[in-house]
Amino acid sequence: MDGAAAGGTKQKIAFKTTSFVTVTLADSAGGKAMRVVIDSIRGDSATPIPAAVLDSVRGARFHGFVAKSGKPSGLEPSDNTAAATQIQGLLSDFFPWTKAGLKVGDSWTDTTAKTNSTGADSVTVRRVSDYKATANETRESRKAVRVTQNFRSSVAGTQPTPNGPARIEGTGTGSGSYYVGLDGRYLGGTWQHQSSLSISGSFAPQAVPITIVQKTEVSTLRR
Repeated sequence: MDGAAAGGTKQKIAFKTTSFVTVTLADSAGGKAMRVVIDSIRGDSATPIPAAVLDSVRGARFHGFVAKSGKPSGLEPSDNTAAATQIQGLLSDFFPWTKAGLKVGDSWTDTTAKTNSTGADSVTVRRVSDYKATANETRESRKAVRVTQNFRSSVAGTQPTPNGPARIEGTGTGSGSYYVGLDGRYLGGTWQHQSSLSISGSFAPQAVPITIVQKTEVSTLRR
């Protein structure tokens, strides 16, 4: 964050969190019902979020749907709590588009728009993703297809601050790859997303630029 516009200085922070989530899929009309439970979230010593706050997310539940095409959608908190809503967006990269029978060379494009709201906090993220099955590989001793994903995103919304409401807007780009078993089972992957945002409000004469780099790595544990 470059706080010069608000009379401050440049600030940089880097931290890592580790989460365990349980994903359950059940046959339903037109696809599968998805249930996600947050088992735990832990941060390293640099994480600015207090451990007690991360602990409060434990047990948070979400529900969604995976269409026959393999597209996940509608992931919403089952519990109307601020903690669950705040991590809702993070879960979007934990379960990507998967489907059985993928072949090298298959490609498709998807557009999504999601609004996360908690009280006066309302932020909408729009994303356009390009997918392509690029290689046959082995993942966790299973035959799998490697899928690459490249996406473009836009962010717009408001968040409350101690100094008054703040307007947030900006764009981002990202890329990654993940693995899908021949039966359509998700086998994990990695992504990186960089966003260039600006925050404006009565607390600063000019918009404050913020750059966010988010790296996500997912490993799967079968039950």
